[in-house]
Amino acid sequence: MTILVVVADASRARLFKAEKRNGPIEELRDFAHPASRLHENDLASDGEGKLNGPGGNPAMADEPSHKQDEARQFAAQLCAELERAISAGECARFYWIAPPKFLGLLREKAAHALRDKISGEIDKDLVRHSVEDIRAHLPEHL
Repeated sequence: MTILVVVADASRARLFKAEKRNGPIEELRDFAHPASRLHENDLASDGEGKLNGPGGNPAMADEPSHKQDEARQFAAQLCAELERAISAGECARFYWIAPPKFLGLLREKAAHALRDKISGEIDKDLVRHSVEDIRAHLPEHL
């Protein structure tokens, strides 16, 4: 029974598999989402600029964050990949490791059937850590 481990942040994700509950994990794939690394100003411009109220305070608080939109798209892409793997019988369950904010986006984008396959969640930013360090943060018996 293959167990998948997804280690992600808003701009990168690494997919690992474990063949044994207490064995090592092996990296299968590395996903990149470069748009999430761009600065907000590089993702969109509001044209001539907007000022709001006396003193000319920027009206940015009322506008959606394009970086957040990119992160949501990436979370949806990762969930779709997991749904595909599960429906193809490539795994029975999985673990998510992500910073709290991105973990929330993954939960938001996961379909009910996908959420049922989650064995565990770890709210840490480990995407740039070694395979050994990532495995050390997972339960001894997956």
